[in-house]
Amino acid sequence: MNLAFDGRSPGLRRSVLKIFRWAAILLLLAFALAPFLWMIRTALSPKGEAYQAHPGLLPSHVTLGNFQRVVTSSTNPFARQFLNTLLVSTLTAVLSLVLGLSGAYALARMRFRGRTASSVLILLIQLFPPVLLAIPLFVVLNRLHLSDSLIGLVIAYSTINVPFTVWVLRGYLESLPADMENAARVDGCTTFGVLYRIVVPVMTPALAAVGVLAFVNAWNEYLLALVLVNDPDKQVLGVGLTSYVSQFATDLPGLFAMATLTSLPVVLLFLFLQRRLVSGLSAGAVK
Repeated sequence: MNLAFDGRSPGLRRSVLKIFRWAAILLLLAFALAPFLWMIRTALSPKGEAYQAHPGLLPSHVTLGNFQRVVTSSTNPFARQFLNTLLVSTLTAVLSLVLGLSGAYALARMRFRGRTASSVLILLIQLFPPVLLAIPLFVVLNRLHLSDSLIGLVIAYSTINVPFTVWVLRGYLESLPADMENAARVDGCTTFGVLYRIVVPVMTPALAAVGVLAFVNAWNEYLLALVLVNDPDKQVLGVGLTSYVSQFATDLPGLFAMATLTSLPVVLLFLFLQRRLVSGLSAGAVK
């Protein structure tokens, strides 16, 4: 009986640890979901109720008017911004994967002068915050006549995402044996043939993981889109959100309704690919 009360019983110790583990998980879950749930709550509330000094946890009555107002707005066209964001994010993910995989394969498998210096340089580029690259990217794209265009925005986003993609894929490649690649070369396969016929099918989890992250980074980006694109017909969702914030007032129901619609595709994408995302990021961690 003394063992049951002094905490030295193995069964009691496991039960206590399990309770603390679940309590910690629920606390972290509540902390992570609280802002998102409050955003949805405000988006579903009547317009006047969002500005109450002491709002309740639930709206007095649920309304979809804020979502309808956002979707049908003529001054801030949600559908056009959604399509622009989807196009830019998809092209950014594809371009980041193509360039990142090529660079990662060169650093992981090839031996050339400056290989270590190139790896360090890519890491240093990853350390630069995007705010420092906004003006240089604008100057470069302007000289290439790609400023104020979606293609220029794709190039800018890819510049930010490629270093991370290279480092993740390089770690994954270094964890893979090179026997299949050597056998393919013996059979006469070229370097590009080895890369896209042998390496790519094996690296599907890692490619999916970094592709999703590049897509999400481009989907959520705001600063570069604000600096590089001025044409209202080419604005993305991140910039469109700011139309509900003015100098003298903020349309909270409209802002949160659009934020909910903007976040929903990313949330669904993570829920659909969460297992592949985790396995892809962790597979190259242990050789």
